[in-house]
Amino acid sequence: MNRRLLWGAVLLVVGTGAAAEDRNVWVLLRDKAAANGGRVIWNDLGAGRSNTELDLPVDPAYIARLRSLGAEVRVRSRWLNAVSVRVSPEAERRVRSLDFVRQVRPVHRLHRPSPPPPLPLSPKGAAPLDARQDLYGPSFEQLAQIGVIPLHDRGLTGAGVKIAVIDDGFHYVDHSAFRARLRLVAERDFINGDDVVSDERDQPVTGDETGSAQNLHGGQVLSLLAGYEPNRFIGVAPDAEYILAKTEENRTELPSEEDRWIAGLEWAVDLGAQVVNSSLGYNVWDDGSGYAQADLDGATALTSVAAALAVRRGVVVVVAAGNEAQALWHYVTAPADAEGVIAVGSVDVPVGAVRAPEIAAFSSRGPTADGRIKPDVVAPGQGVVMADLRDGDYQRLSGTSFSSPLVSGVCALLLQAHPDWGPVEVLAALRTTALDLGEAGPDTVYGWGQIDALAASGLASVPPAEQALLPPFPNPARSGLVHFPVQLAERDNVELSVFDLAGNLVFAGRWQLLAGVHDQPGRAPRWEAAGDAANGLYYYLIRSAGFTRMGKIALARP
Repeated sequence: MNRRLLWGAVLLVVGTGAAAEDRNVWVLLRDKAAANGGRVIWNDLGAGRSNTELDLPVDPAYIARLRSLGAEVRVRSRWLNAVSVRVSPEAERRVRSLDFVRQVRPVHRLHRPSPPPPLPLSPKGAAPLDARQDLYGPSFEQLAQIGVIPLHDRGLTGAGVKIAVIDDGFHYVDHSAFRARLRLVAERDFINGDDVVSDERDQPVTGDETGSAQNLHGGQVLSLLAGYEPNRFIGVAPDAEYILAKTEENRTELPSEEDRWIAGLEWAVDLGAQVVNSSLGYNVWDDGSGYAQADLDGATALTSVAAALAVRRGVVVVVAAGNEAQALWHYVTAPADAEGVIAVGSVDVPVGAVRAPEIAAFSSRGPTADGRIKPDVVAPGQGVVMADLRDGDYQRLSGTSFSSPLVSGVCALLLQAHPDWGPVEVLAALRTTALDLGEAGPDTVYGWGQIDALAASGLASVPPAEQALLPPFPNPARSGLVHFPVQLAERDNVELSVFDLAGNLVFAGRWQLLAGVHDQPGRAPRWEAAGDAANGLYYYLIRSAGFTRMGKIALARP
């Protein structure tokens, strides 16, 4: 039976893909050459090493010796001082006998299922949209829920921040979400060995990608971060710079493996990535191999070790918690267990903010094997809007795969606002300002709670003490546009109705607004009279949970 790992992802089907006697293994090496001509003894996985030592290359003489014994070198890792190779049983026995080999262990693998059917794209609320909702389209709900839009209003869109995305590929070239602003620093296909991460034909490993699911999951994740198509869809960090690592193979019969993920991570960090998003996880493979739940200690899974080393080097690493809550595994998957990594669970997007967000049934739970709380935070991941890469439109899908990039984008906004911050400060800001959900205090379902980008930034103004309606302007309205500023002590729904003198309803609007003073054009509720509306007096009724007020406005267009 195939296992289910991340919902909303693309299909990986189990298989051997090669002769049964051959397998991929990590070869962990005992030492590497130091810059001064000596040797650095490597008796760990890099945790106790300086950055200078981590950056020293794997000894090329060792690599040559492995090849001479029949080992096919796949990936080399400076940080782990290790090489992944494909070997026959006889070659593996010869490799194990080498005096410079510290340990040989299997390269573990990833499995992801086919996605659930897309949900309807139409906005979840039936109310008319305000100016900003028009700008964001159906992506408004998920961004407003986590406080992103007020940061966009302050000009924080990720500019100057490098985000790396490690995934299965990124078919961005044909979708309108990426045409206006996608800023690429670099892209690398670690599967086929070229610099194209979008669809290609006749690839040596993945074949004809145009007819497969390859490159879809990563493109969906990328759209949540970088998408920018005003009036249809906007991502969290559309002005950030992107580094795209294609490491996960989706072709039938061939599983994806962790060595390419580690290679992609080291490559991205070398290019200056400040935030890394990884919407995948490693646990048990169908043949029973893989990691056990006891290995979720942040120090056993090699992906977790590498992720923690990236954090130590000053990189914010954000990882999907996994969708294992309803499976036998139940817990988060590696590398979400790594120390300092931001593991992200999934909540729903409540209609009209009538209740607090609730955990998605599939969202993986904590704790780690050594008792640490995971996930760290949660974000929308159930019915999230993203690019539909094959059809050119947008769709709703579910999974912690899609919660993770929302948090990664917020991390980029925080780094833009606070360039001196590092992963410790970002994680602390997200935790201490999160909306506490579930049990009081941090728990192993919601972590510290749902992120609040505005609160985490420290840029939020103090909410007013009470709800109030400020005088509408301009009055009389010579352009046909009237703004109705309000101040809200807490998040609320504001409804506006406009009637002519005969009592006929000529306009009705509804806005879901955050706490604060909404008194500027584009942020305040508004009425824009239709072209056939006659000049004269009109009555308005505006109300929320905290106030109800009626008054008159005059339309006096020339």
